[in-house]
Amino acid sequence: MEKHIQIRIAAFCALALASLLSPSISWANESPWVISNGQADAGLYEPRHIQKAYEKGTRSRDGKPGPNYWQNHATHKIKVTVAPPDKKVRGEQVIIYTNNSPDPLPALVFRMYMDAHKPEALREYPTSRDFMTSGITVEEFSVDGAVMLWDDPKSPVAGMNFPGSTTHTILLPKPIPPKGSVSIKMRWNYDLVRDKGWKEGAIDDSTFFLAYFFPRVTNYSDDSGWDTRLFTMGREFNNDFADFDVEVVSPRDYVVWATGELQNPADVLQPEIVARLKASEKSDQVATIAEAADIKGGKVTARAAMLSWKWRAKHVPDFALALSNHYRWQASSVVVAPSTGRRVGVQAAYADSATDFKPMVEYGRQALQFASTKYPGVPYPYPKTTIILGGADEEYPMMVNDGSNIGSPEAASLPENAFTGFVATHEILHSWFPFYMGINEKRYPFMDEGWTTAFEYLRNREVLGVEKADALFKDFRVVKVGWPEAASGNEIPVITPHDSLFGQASVFAFNQYGKAALGYLALKDLMGDEAFKKGLHTFMERWHGKRPLPWDMFNSFNNAGVGDHSWFFKNWFFGYNYMDLAVGEVRTDGGSHIVKVHNPGGMAMPFDLILNYADGTSERVHRTPAAWQSDGGATDVTVSNGKTLSAVTLDTGIFVDFNPKDNSWKQ
Repeated sequence: MEKHIQIRIAAFCALALASLLSPSISWANESPWVISNGQADAGLYEPRHIQKAYEKGTRSRDGKPGPNYWQNHATHKIKVTVAPPDKKVRGEQVIIYTNNSPDPLPALVFRMYMDAHKPEALREYPTSRDFMTSGITVEEFSVDGAVMLWDDPKSPVAGMNFPGSTTHTILLPKPIPPKGSVSIKMRWNYDLVRDKGWKEGAIDDSTFFLAYFFPRVTNYSDDSGWDTRLFTMGREFNNDFADFDVEVVSPRDYVVWATGELQNPADVLQPEIVARLKASEKSDQVATIAEAADIKGGKVTARAAMLSWKWRAKHVPDFALALSNHYRWQASSVVVAPSTGRRVGVQAAYADSATDFKPMVEYGRQALQFASTKYPGVPYPYPKTTIILGGADEEYPMMVNDGSNIGSPEAASLPENAFTGFVATHEILHSWFPFYMGINEKRYPFMDEGWTTAFEYLRNREVLGVEKADALFKDFRVVKVGWPEAASGNEIPVITPHDSLFGQASVFAFNQYGKAALGYLALKDLMGDEAFKKGLHTFMERWHGKRPLPWDMFNSFNNAGVGDHSWFFKNWFFGYNYMDLAVGEVRTDGGSHIVKVHNPGGMAMPFDLILNYADGTSERVHRTPAAWQSDGGATDVTVSNGKTLSAVTLDTGIFVDFNPKDNSWKQ
């Protein structure tokens, strides 16, 4: 207990010291803030740090990047050596970090995700002893050619580098001026854990997945300065865009897959394999590039004892890689831009035992085609994607690490292998949010998980049919994580900074996935498909490759020429609301039936009324969220047909009513 108290005290001291490193940033704005739920007042609540961004001109109230918008950038040249079954990962790295901000930077804050494995690290849920390692060991470190101590007890910022921290602050010999750059050279190593660690690690003795593995400079933003929040495994990432040249040195008969494009296939693969891979990039057919027996038989990789696989990726927020000597390797491609015919590659690598992965390449093709042409309707921005059998169900730029679902209860309710395809599709759909759009997943995960879950649902309607898609969404995205008996906190506003909700896993599971997705789907119902897509595309055109905040998104929708929907955003994303409607008074007046629908939960959700008549017929009447704009507490639904009414039932569909007992009326 005493150790954890010391860690917390050190964290507070680090935050205070950080204010000295970026004096133009108001660190008070890092605190959580509370939002009122009024519907009458206009406009959205703006925290002080958002107001200051408008004042500085880095962002605009019309949703556009401001005339003074900037974001910092890094290039990474990494050489990583990994030789299973040895789990020691060794890296050499050069980072060119460019300060595009108007502030001189006297120090750099490094993000060290693998230090979450240290016993002293602060974590949001229990882990096993097998999870623990010594974290990343930095063997050499220099800045602009000058060798420096990585751990210097005499440094004025030494107090920020407390035991178990997942950030590391270095005071520079001289500040990086605005528009200036610095060259950082490092040599480091760390130990992989068995199984999946934190969505990374040794999947088996000869299959490794490396993610979050390299040191990087943490985000320094126009609205919040340095991101010094610890990585506690309870929330995800806030990485800058960067360029990567990564060389992976590994033994022969190991195939390497990674973010980006392979620059030297002829150096690491045998000619027949290179030919198969190139052919797959021009075909809709799924080709087997190599079977496990081919790899073990020495028929796939070049024959030098150690091989150097060279990968390149531009302007992406992360880099991941995998390698194995016994995975089946399959590939195909798909047209993602029909107007130009541009194709992108789709690959999968998995063990023969994972039979639910056999259609994985086709699932990947379907996901990219749907997302590129329908929702979000922006062509896939990268050259390829690769789905690896691991166990994380996690996304990375151009990479997916997914587990097999054979025998799982979720898979049993769907057609064969469909649940595995559903999970992979979700991770592939993340290519747009958070990677293409640069979302701060740590603070506002509803901007990536919510959009991705909404797109996932729309895709499932096409692939599984409406009935199965609705049932899967209700069960997997609402009931299991959002139901009052199963979780608390589902009334907390979605906009609440998630990095202020330490340990609130239930709030994350519902608020950021199901509840946010329902908000976007309700907005689609409110606006209509054409206007909704125009608002979405306006936002994406303005902010792809940049770092949008929620206000940039909401204001872009309002500025797209399809209406001001601040009242709706306030209700769904800023309000303390939950999903609960009720049938109230039902009366008949001159052949018209008037049904009053109450909204005790306060959410501006769409609904259907099913009216059953004495003659055995029925009628379904739909109302969009617009029904709640003028009066969020109650609305009248009037139906004129002269028939005798016998019963009324509320149907809220995927907007699962938390109290369905008051959803019907009988004569």
